[in-house]
Amino acid sequence: MTTQHTRTVHPAGIERHHDLGELGVRELISELSRIEDDLRGVPFMVRRHGMMVVNPEVAPLLARQRAVSAQLRQRRISWNAHPAGRRGPSASWPAPPWS
Repeated sequence: MTTQHTRTVHPAGIERHHDLGELGVRELISELSRIEDDLRGVPFMVRRHGMMVVNPEVAPLLARQRAVSAQLRQRRISWNAHPAGRRGPSASWPAPPWS
């Protein structure tokens, strides 16, 4: 006998109280990973009034996933938009001798 375990994700747990623009790249990737884990644990279809419908808990998760992905995409574009066509000097490493 197999038992199916599903997690219930509440909208309050989905939304964070900070702006995505304030998060670092690692935090955004962690947030994206958490959202994808939540999506794996929530059934996509549920039975309501005798009919199978899209789970209402899925839409906020997908919206948050889109927002985080858009923020990561925006960061990538801004990094690649350096005037010389490459990134600026790194504060953590000295410039290589061939630069």
